[in-house]
Amino acid sequence: MSNDVKTVADLDLNDEHITAGVDDTLQEAARRLLTVPGGILVILDDNSKVKGVMGYKQLLIAIDKEIDTKTATCGKHMEMDFMEITLDSPLPEVLKEIRKRTPQAVVAVDNNGDFSGYFSPSDYQESRAIVKSLKKLKL
Repeated sequence: MSNDVKTVADLDLNDEHITAGVDDTLQEAARRLLTVPGGILVILDDNSKVKGVMGYKQLLIAIDKEIDTKTATCGKHMEMDFMEITLDSPLPEVLKEIRKRTPQAVVAVDNNGDFSGYFSPSDYQESRAIVKSLKKLKL
């Protein structure tokens, strides 16, 4: 490893998620979410800005309430407790902020605020390991 501080951009943020639009139906959300077992659905507006996230829990709650999944939209049922981080954010700072805030999800955005990837629980574990290694190496 180099002396450079590792950032969010050093991680693979393109796994464990799929995207949908705020106006997509819950039925479409379920179809998409089924393609990423254990993953999450990141809800975007027409400008690629993150508006919320959906997991299996939000879909099951809607089904339990007998909401019509063919007409109800993601925008009405998404979780809005997410944290945005930028790709150039140093991993130690990101980990500290996540522990402090404990959001439902963490998403990465570029310098324009456009969605760039999902910081998954496995990315969190990888980041902890990288930071721990750097500390041991005193880098």
